[in-house]
Amino acid sequence: MKRTAILLFDLFSNYEISVALSILAQAEKGYDMFCLNAIAVSEEGLHVKRDKSISELNITIYDSLLLPGCMDLRGVIDDGQILEFIRNFNLSTHIIASISSSPLLLLRAGLLDGKKYIAGVVKKELLEEGFKMEQMSGMRDITELKNEDGTITSCLTDGNLLTAVGFDFINFGIEFGRMLDLRFEPGWYR
Repeated sequence: MKRTAILLFDLFSNYEISVALSILAQAEKGYDMFCLNAIAVSEEGLHVKRDKSISELNITIYDSLLLPGCMDLRGVIDDGQILEFIRNFNLSTHIIASISSSPLLLLRAGLLDGKKYIAGVVKKELLEEGFKMEQMSGMRDITELKNEDGTITSCLTDGNLLTAVGFDFINFGIEFGRMLDLRFEPGWYR
């Protein structure tokens, strides 16, 4: 069975991937934590030791990528090593699950052309950071979650792409497990 690559960086949001990690463990699907440095420190202060450095990626053994969000991506969004790592994954052959602000990493890496996705950010603020409206044409931001019928969409799939806002981390994790066709008990998380 192929493995899941998980990319961590300082100030990542641990809770946003907690259910996804639990489902991977429940299904006994292997995964590797990748980080730039030997240890990544979450926004909660959790110190996570990497399994592999970014340069050790062997893309042939992975079928998926899991990306947590972060309170402030400014320290990583323009990091060339992180963007090159992400570009190794292809939405035609890999499942990519990205929550909260991390779809911006996918956007910056050029993986979201023609895709519909949700990001836990505000487009207006991204314009101030240098993003262009054309780049964000497929994005629903945190202010655009309400549908015309009054329902809320906070977790969205488009082919092999899964995105969600941070508060919907439970559905995000469950949907990630389903996309990977894993055997797990979703009732554990409700």
